[in-house]
Amino acid sequence: MPTIEFFGIQREARNALENQVRGLLAGEEFREDCVFVTAADSRVLDWQGRSRPFIRVSTRSAERADRFRKLLHHTCDLEIVRIDFQPMAESSPDEGQHNG
Repeated sequence: MPTIEFFGIQREARNALENQVRGLLAGEEFREDCVFVTAADSRVLDWQGRSRPFIRVSTRSAERADRFRKLLHHTCDLEIVRIDFQPMAESSPDEGQHNG
């Protein structure tokens, strides 16, 4: 599930950028797998105190990472993170019991 996060972008601009990103992804087969994360407003500043907003995309797929790079590189600074996802394991009846 590719995760798309917005950092250093005020609410109105963030909503507009999210709509733009959704439009760019509309033709992609994996669009239904994407999730958009909206957190509290944040500031992203460089060492000199200048604003440096960016989008972070986290994905497990190298192919999708490359596709995001091609689609979004004109919208905002872009950070792409390759992740490893481990779904929660179902516990067996014996699990969690320790023999003293």
